[in-house]
Amino acid sequence: MKYTQFTIAGSLLAATLASGTAQSSEPLTVWEKEVPGEEEDALKVAEELIAQIKTDTVNKGMRAFRDAHPRGIGCVAAKFTVDPSLPLKYQTGIFATPGKEYDSLIRFSSSLGPVGDNVKDARGMAIKVFGVPGKKLLADQADATTQDFIQINATTFPARDAKEFAGIVSIKTNPINAVKFLLERPILRAREIKALLGLSSGNPDNGKSLADHQFFSQVSYLLKGPQINSPIKFTTRPCGPTEEMSLDGSESELRNDLQARLAKGNLCYEFAMQFYAEGQGLTVEDGMNEWKEAFVPFVKFATVIIPKQTFLTDEKLHYCDALSMHPWHALPEHRPLGNLNRTRKIVYNIISDFRHTQNNESSLRKEPVDLTEWNSFKSTAYKEWDAVTIPVAE
Repeated sequence: MKYTQFTIAGSLLAATLASGTAQSSEPLTVWEKEVPGEEEDALKVAEELIAQIKTDTVNKGMRAFRDAHPRGIGCVAAKFTVDPSLPLKYQTGIFATPGKEYDSLIRFSSSLGPVGDNVKDARGMAIKVFGVPGKKLLADQADATTQDFIQINATTFPARDAKEFAGIVSIKTNPINAVKFLLERPILRAREIKALLGLSSGNPDNGKSLADHQFFSQVSYLLKGPQINSPIKFTTRPCGPTEEMSLDGSESELRNDLQARLAKGNLCYEFAMQFYAEGQGLTVEDGMNEWKEAFVPFVKFATVIIPKQTFLTDEKLHYCDALSMHPWHALPEHRPLGNLNRTRKIVYNIISDFRHTQNNESSLRKEPVDLTEWNSFKSTAYKEWDAVTIPVAE
């Protein structure tokens, strides 16, 4: 199947507006500022990314990957439990009931293309929480009962806004664009390229087990309730020291390590938030703006337990790879903020639609409601997905 629906910017814009995913569908908060031409920048990014996916996978007869975090290291069932002692002022949205436990799926991933776990890279952690009532922000998923939290093991994004990120993406598409990109704004763009390298090859978590990684939202979100209305950033970090286990050095070293740990017992993380504060140099619109923990400390909101399990099966890895993980799969109380998140609202939908259509997996565009299908997978076969590359389409 060849995907032809989204081929030019005009078609992208028309489809975006028709689906209700344009940035203008949500009024800006007092902390946000519209970036001129940001919808056009988002569509440019989407077009560039689709071209890359076609070059990297589709034109080689392979399944269409995600544009970002294409290699799923592992997908695991988990429990997301709201802190029983959460203060009243923070009790809103998914955190409205202290002690409430939610079933979840977590997808761990690598940022680069289909390369091995032993390649230095950023790692992602996307949590899909089930059984969350209330209208969601995406027009076509308003009745979904999921809440997604998208994270990576870096505190900030490697570009200030979508326009800058579009320039970085264009370099990958055509490396000759690098010189022009740097010369236009040399100081800022040298910082961005340095940050991009620090995110991947210079990431301090390289060589460590996923059990020891701390993951961050990078960009800002909202926490809104009867007693709170504030931009926040969130993190998921280990509850404490983990057992020392050496990685095996293979292309699946992180996947194998995760499975070895879960064959022995549970893994524990805590989910925490830090809050915007005036006078600390914090911003919502600059993706490279770091909220230093020394000035705005994290507050624990929930515990994430990954119980003992076997996740290394073709069925489970394929199911999770086909799911959509989206920052706007969210309650209004946890709305994404800032230009980069507004851009993601458009880009994620376009890329998800593209890859599900290309892979004949449109049925998986519908959000799952619980772990029923996941729990129905009984096969222990692990053959197709033990390779670094994702299998070709049937």
